[in-house]
Amino acid sequence: MTDTITLDALAATLVDAREAACLTQEDLARRSGLSVRAIRNLETGHTARPRKQSLRLLAQALGLPPGEVGHLLRTPRPEPRPAPRPAALSAELPAAPRPRLAGRQPLVDSLRAHLSARERPDHQRLAVVVGPPGAGKTSLILRAAHGLRDRFPDGQIFVDLHPPASAPLTPDRLVRRVLRSLGGTPAPDGPEEAGARLRDMLSRRRVLVVLDNADTEAQVRPLLVDDVRSAVLVAARRELSALPGQFAHHVGALGRADAHQMLEDLVGAARTRAERPAATAVVEFCARLPLALHIAGLWLSTRPHRSLRDLAHRLADEEQRIRFLRVGDLSLQDSVAAYHRALPAHIAAPLHRLVDLRGDFGTAEVMARVTPSREHAVDLLDELLYRQVTHVSGTGDDGGGTRYRLHDAVRLYTAHCVPGSPGLHAPAA
Repeated sequence: MTDTITLDALAATLVDAREAACLTQEDLARRSGLSVRAIRNLETGHTARPRKQSLRLLAQALGLPPGEVGHLLRTPRPEPRPAPRPAALSAELPAAPRPRLAGRQPLVDSLRAHLSARERPDHQRLAVVVGPPGAGKTSLILRAAHGLRDRFPDGQIFVDLHPPASAPLTPDRLVRRVLRSLGGTPAPDGPEEAGARLRDMLSRRRVLVVLDNADTEAQVRPLLVDDVRSAVLVAARRELSALPGQFAHHVGALGRADAHQMLEDLVGAARTRAERPAATAVVEFCARLPLALHIAGLWLSTRPHRSLRDLAHRLADEEQRIRFLRVGDLSLQDSVAAYHRALPAHIAAPLHRLVDLRGDFGTAEVMARVTPSREHAVDLLDELLYRQVTHVSGTGDDGGGTRYRLHDAVRLYTAHCVPGSPGLHAPAA
């Protein structure tokens, strides 16, 4: 017999002796005065340095002969274990947008500050950016996420919750998707077990999960844990009011100065300043939306022989404007179409009756065009606002009610691209 035995040998000796004595772990606990948990840990080899007094009590309770008692009292030596292989870290963030986001840097800084704040019990590391199609939400969250990589060294995961021409990810599919990124192992069979495993992993690691194109709170909720190690950053197509403790920001059209700056960054200062009136027209035809301005800027930068006046002339045709704003795989029409497809029927149908309202409108106009019920009209206006179809434009001249306006890109798409809409002309025979 050697001077030491392995933990596995000790565990096997204890189990054999207990079973030979026809004792359960509970029986042995009562006889020895040790806890059931202590006995279980010894028998499974989970106690790296067993106390000699504990082993002596066990040997006496089991009625082992003196030679076997001495065998147990020899100090166990843990078997050498291979060093754990470092887990592969997920670095899934798409490239940060170029050029810089004119007018958005304060918001980027605010998102980074919130998601990297010092840990405290009442702090939820959840930030949600909400806005209409084309407002640059994806670029914004990616710019913020790239500046946070060193704060979340255990991985950065990016998931598009509603890719083009695909059904939105269900909460269960999202859980399994994130689990694969974190561990590289198949997810458990049941949704409840998969969700529990994901919460455990997120609570033990510092992970940043970035979600794009969120449609519902249910898609985000499985990633929220009562812990502040990991963080969740979301770009949402509608208000996610039911999510607890969120840090919400709304984005829309750029201010005029920032919109001109974005176009200038893409096209060049000399070129835009040489055609200032045309540059102003392009900015306004793009409704100062970052996506539309980005597409317009790329169109011009790849056509140095074309003037800004040429582009302004093309965009002046409202019926063709949203179709024309397309470069490569960037398309304002596709962006708005994704929003429109996500609208439920009870929102999409009334929207089609409002598209010819180019200016402000309120409850009275909705009652005249959609429903005679004032209560239904007010609720519909709320839904259109929360789903980023409209924005608040002010109050009535008499101060008697909130006024709304359709987001320009939504109005153009609904009027000219949706079959059956008032502005869509039937093809010639």
